[in-house]
Order: sequence, then structure tokens, then C-alpha cells
Amino acid sequence: MHIKTLHLRDFRNYSDQSLELNPGLNIFVGDNAQGKTNLLEAIYVLSLSKSYRTGRETELIKHGANQTIIHAQVQKMARLDLAVQVSLATSKKLLVNQKSTNANSFVGQLNTVLFTPDSLQLVKGSPGDRRRFLDIQICQIDAVYRTTLLKYQRVVRQRNSLLKEAQIQRSLVKQVPVWDTQLVALGSELIWRRQEILSILEEFAQRAHETISHELENLQVAYAPFFAANTQEHKQYTLAEIEQFFWSELKDRREEELRRGYTLVGPQRDDIIFLINGLDLKTFGSQGQQRTAVLAYILAELELMSREAGEYPVVLLDDVMSELDQTRRSFLLSILNRKAQTIVTTTNLASFDEKTRQEARVFRIESGRIL
Repeated sequence: MHIKTLHLRDFRNYSDQSLELNPGLNIFVGDNAQGKTNLLEAIYVLSLSKSYRTGRETELIKHGANQTIIHAQVQKMARLDLAVQVSLATSKKLLVNQKSTNANSFVGQLNTVLFTPDSLQLVKGSPGDRRRFLDIQICQIDAVYRTTLLKYQRVVRQRNSLLKEAQIQRSLVKQVPVWDTQLVALGSELIWRRQEILSILEEFAQRAHETISHELENLQVAYAPFFAANTQEHKQYTLAEIEQFFWSELKDRREEELRRGYTLVGPQRDDIIFLINGLDLKTFGSQGQQRTAVLAYILAELELMSREAGEYPVVLLDDVMSELDQTRRSFLLSILNRKAQTIVTTTNLASFDEKTRQEARVFRIESGRIL
């Protein structure tokens, strides 16, 4: 899978820009605030139908314009035409081969893996960041999971609203069990699928990590559901077990939920734990160890998508080369050059050796223009 052509019209600081991309490595070089990250954001929107930088889609429209259009021709088993239109006047339009579609059908057409300097904080960051990172990858390869996740989030919002209202009108408490059934059914499915996918990711990540660390360290990636007494326990739960624990926690925390006015149990409380030689990497790992683990995890996502979708995703690297030492940088590029179309932004070409620069297609970006 690779992007053949990309066209941006009135997107962020781009007025009207078209370009052809190399199926291998593409390097975009330029000073800060010239539009490098905007370019990756546009590709991300084509992949997931939304931005990773803002929840307000009208911010994607260039100042003074009424709408923005992102369009790409993608080469998969067959050529694919993708477009996203965001307007100040009408709702967002998603098009596949010039035909309008919904987000659930659009996502998964162009798979991507995004790696930014913030990604390097994955181990040290919040549980929400780690859950979001995992959900983004699963949503691209599993339409059923996408639908279940959206339904679950809607149930949580409605249940939270009811719990809040029940603090004032106590008679509403008897309606809560109606939402509990949906909460447990949908939430258990999410937990079961997450731990299944994470076990696959762990296997791929361990292989990559062994290579980077010269087999001196053992990486484990454990899924920690909200009901687990030991968050470092490497246990795979059956769907029936998950549902049983879910109901038990729901019952035990009922009064607390009513007192606080929001849902306290469910997959929105889960975490992902990284271990090196059995020790929690967040607490005991060095910065180098943490970055190596994240790098291995990113590479594992490539293998997961290849396995599940039959093709490697497009890799988006936003100014991360300067954050990696020479060993990790060389290892990353050596893997990517063989497997996936890679689009890299940088302020300095010195991060790449001469051979890499010769093999890549290099673009220069200045003030929203690609030269």
C-alpha cells in the first residue's frame, strides 16, 4: 500500500499543492512552522477521517477560505481514490472512488502508523494515551471493533448523564441497570479484543526489541484490565471471565458511582504495562530503554497491520529522527526501507546518511509550498 499522489487545497497553510510520492522513503525538510506537520496531518485525516491535532475540523481550513479538500490516489491491490472535504457551511464529506461514504466505511481504506516525539512518551504518559494508541491501530483493521467502541462510548456518556441526574432525582437510580447490561456486553468485547491484539503486538515487539538490545533484555507488553488485582499479571481472560469480573466490580462500586455521578468501571479505566526483564519500564527504565520499547512497539504495529490487512501501512514520522540516537535511527530506517512507504519530516538532512538520502525522494517545504 502506498500513496501515489496527494493534493491539498486550502488546507492549513497550503493553498493549492499537488505532489507525487515515492513508494519508498520520502523526506520533507524545512524550518519549523513551514507546513511539514500539516502535510502529515492531511494524510492522517485521509486515513482516520479526523485530525490528531484538533477536534475542531474547521481549523483545518486555510484562513480566508470556505472549505478544504484533501485528495489522494492510493495504490493497494487496485488503485483507490480517497477524498475528504471539510466546509464551514456543510458537514464533512468522505469519498471513496468519488462516492460518498460514512466514517466506518472510510477508515481502513488507507492504513497509517504515526510516530511523533509525543509517541516517545508512550511508556511514561497516561493510561489514556496508551489506550488511545492501541485503539487507533485496532480501528484501522477491525470494523466491528470500531462500531463496538463508538457504541460503548455513547453508552458511557448516557449512563454518566443518568448518574448525574440521579444525584438530584433519586428515583432515576432504578434506570441505571438498563444501561449496565449494554455497558458490560460492549465493554467486555472491547477488553477481550484489546488483549487479543496486544498479545500479537507483544510477539512482534519482542522480536524487534531483541534485535535492538542485542538480546540483552526481554520486553513484555501486558494488558491490565480495570479489575486486575495485579496490573503486571500476564493473563489472558476469556470473554466469560471478563463479563463476570465486570458485573462484580459494577456491583461493588454502585454507591460510589452514584455519589460521584460518573462511571468508574470499564475499559476506559484499563492500562497497558511495559516490562523489561520483569520490571515496570515506566518506573525503573532509563530513557533509552523506554525509547527502545516504544520503537519496538511501533515496528510491531507495522507487522500487525500487514498480518491483519494483507499490506503494510504508510508510516508517518514527524520530526522523530532528531530524537533518536544513530543506532535506533539506522535500525528504524533499515526496517522501513524494506517494507513500507515512509514519509518523514525533518529540519535537518544531517540526520540521514548519504545512502539514505540518495534512495529517498527529498522535498523542501517553505511557507506552505513544496519545492
